[in-house]
Amino acid sequence: MPKYLYRYGPRLFYWACCYSRRVEKMSGLLRAFLTTLLLLMTSPLLFAGEPQSPGGSLSAHQWTKYDWNAGSGRNGAARFEIERGQDGVQLQIVASAPNDARFVHEVAVEPQTLYRFACRARGEHIGSGARGAGISVSGILEGSPDIKGSSTEWQTLEFYGRTGPDQHKLFVTVGIGGYGSLNSGTARFRDVTVEKVGNPPAGITIASLQPPASSASHGGTGGAVIAALGCFGVLLVAAGVILGRRSQDAGERVPDIPATSAAPRERLGRRDVAVMAALTLVCLSVSLINLGGHVAPETGWQAAKAGESATIELGREVELSRIYYYCGINDRSGDGSRFTFAVRNPAGVFVDVTTFTKDNSGVWKFSEVAARTSAVRLTADTSGGRLNEIALIEKGSRAPLAGLRIARKNVSAADQGKVENLIDEQSSFEYAPSFTTGFYFDEIYHARSAWEMLHRIEPYETTHPPLGKLLIASGIALFGMNPFGWRIVGTLFGVALVPLMYLFGLKLFRNRFYAFSSAFLLTVEFMRFAQSRVAVIDVYGVFFILVMYYVILDLFPEGGERPRRDVNLTLLLAGVAFGIGAACKWIALYAGCGVALLVVLRTATELRQRDFPAVWGATGFLLRRFAVCLVAFGVVPALIYLLAYVPYLALPGPGHDLIDVFRLQAHMLNYHRTLQATHPFSSPWWSWPLDLRPMWMYTGEGLPAGTVSTIASFGNPAIFWLGMPCVVSAAFFAVKRRDPRMGAVLAALLFQYLPWVGINRLAFIYHFFSTIPFMILCIVATVRSLEAGHPRFRAATWGYLGIAAGLFIIFYPVLSGLQVPQAYVAALRWLPTWLF
Repeated sequence: MPKYLYRYGPRLFYWACCYSRRVEKMSGLLRAFLTTLLLLMTSPLLFAGEPQSPGGSLSAHQWTKYDWNAGSGRNGAARFEIERGQDGVQLQIVASAPNDARFVHEVAVEPQTLYRFACRARGEHIGSGARGAGISVSGILEGSPDIKGSSTEWQTLEFYGRTGPDQHKLFVTVGIGGYGSLNSGTARFRDVTVEKVGNPPAGITIASLQPPASSASHGGTGGAVIAALGCFGVLLVAAGVILGRRSQDAGERVPDIPATSAAPRERLGRRDVAVMAALTLVCLSVSLINLGGHVAPETGWQAAKAGESATIELGREVELSRIYYYCGINDRSGDGSRFTFAVRNPAGVFVDVTTFTKDNSGVWKFSEVAARTSAVRLTADTSGGRLNEIALIEKGSRAPLAGLRIARKNVSAADQGKVENLIDEQSSFEYAPSFTTGFYFDEIYHARSAWEMLHRIEPYETTHPPLGKLLIASGIALFGMNPFGWRIVGTLFGVALVPLMYLFGLKLFRNRFYAFSSAFLLTVEFMRFAQSRVAVIDVYGVFFILVMYYVILDLFPEGGERPRRDVNLTLLLAGVAFGIGAACKWIALYAGCGVALLVVLRTATELRQRDFPAVWGATGFLLRRFAVCLVAFGVVPALIYLLAYVPYLALPGPGHDLIDVFRLQAHMLNYHRTLQATHPFSSPWWSWPLDLRPMWMYTGEGLPAGTVSTIASFGNPAIFWLGMPCVVSAAFFAVKRRDPRMGAVLAALLFQYLPWVGINRLAFIYHFFSTIPFMILCIVATVRSLEAGHPRFRAATWGYLGIAAGLFIIFYPVLSGLQVPQAYVAALRWLPTWLF
């Protein structure tokens, strides 16, 4: 297809369709299908360029420029010139100050193919202390030999590389300097070529052109955004096809069922399963993208005495620029331990270059150094601190030095682990530490405590019940102590919220479309996505709160309908969900109060409806109901809650008993009641529905100039800003129609939100997470009421769903940590309080 037809054809087709009389007569659903299809056709054009296929000299007009100094705001921006002469196109870079300045060209390549990269180059006054002028590929460390100094003759520079199995494009660069190696001078390039070759010359080193996983995980927005757009677009189309055959399902032609009518019980059909499967698959796919690395340093060394040391021989003399260290988890006595790095000088004497304090576990950190040496000595200034790995970086490189060995060591037999463990997991290294290789936000408490509970160590964090951390520990047990391992279980629970929401909507509205709408809105809700991808415990509490109200909704059958199960069994199932939720996080206690109110109201209704023969008949009924509730919401949850503490009671050492468990409850209550700390991203309860202050959980460091990686937790504006008005309207319609089922949803919402009004402790917008599912149900209930009076409102409903999905796609980078230009994130700060 010609490029101009590819670029403009879909748009012209769409415009033609919009003005076609035939399209004007289409149903709203078919127009939505067509629009989504065309959006999918044109979306790649919004992000993707047209890479040039290799096979000769690269043209001049397609080169872009990269200037480290200009992008970072430093003085000494480079000058770029493109000249055309008798000898062809010549590229010139003049760096008056040390810089990493390059011409960049995008090239289309074939996977797993060998390429030769070559150019002719010469330089003037290029410094000798850093990388000179050369040709390379963006994102990798290898490249051609570089030229330094001054020369009047053109030199041929070349290198060979092989593409990765899924690599279809790369960025060829010619320039001065490189990652962490700034240089100055003038460089000229000509005859830049990229050629596919069959066999390389003998003795040539073949570079891998696939960027390292740590770099790829923070790649550009294009592919990920297109993938997200495609997933949600396909989802809308699939749902439209599945739900659109309304003429074949008379029950779905009634968008609103009065509460007093004898409505059929909701049944899970094949189309329901198909919609839930599609939603779950898309939600899971998007949630797993860039969730976290599968490798992190796990073995380590913990000194038993102060003064213990180990000397690491580098194998050659190198100029170090950074020393990285990854702290492991130890008991609390080891927190705050100090370590010192020293280097050997030419006289053979070790000189201290940096000292650090073990303050955070599970995070790569580094110290800048400037020392030329052949050996490094690590000394534990205090005992008890655990180090899992160290990495040494040579100036001008982004990869750890290879060939390290422990030459001498001064250790104790009482140490935990061997000093050799400090250099045995170099493949887990990441030059720019990020959330993909370490803890972020409250993972430092919850994921750490999960690992400690798994290894029968006194847990670090005891301000929340243990079950949520035990669930995190199950992922660590399966996948290891790495970011993927400590996040995967919470992510799966976050995904499971989506089909659960579909079932809830189906039970509440008795209509597949509204069930789909409820689940879809939760799928694209920002906070569900962000809070389930970080190893904290909120998502577990929210899941079981929704399960509890899903079960208790059966106490309110619609008029003329028999309960789907025995009332006592319903109460017991709700009690089990209550106990599990409370053992994860105390926010489930609010739900327990809401359920208690609903049970009282249901019991009062039964008393009015039943014809008891005498007073003692009603008394007996109340006593039986009270006994069941006591077991369901007292005994059963208490047993579940105590069972969650069994690993705590089984800890070795002095051990714990039930008295210690009760003391922990008092400690938790006192902590949450008296917490008066300050935090820049705290927010009052009334601001949460307004989406005023996101919780900024992560920001990347050491990224290329002009780019950012950030993760924030807040609400989808399409849901939050419409949510509270819809809560009011849903309440109005529920009262007007005497709908007890919608009343149960409103009670759930109020009991999850209003308790925060009277709580004076530090609070954040993520405390609103448990309220969001019920707010979404109120939105869908309002939509249902509007469609009941105006059937053509369905087209606006589809448009609203599309807007909510579109906002999720647009904000995806600031929810997922995707590396994007600073200008992109700045454009998303719609409110002055949106600081992310």
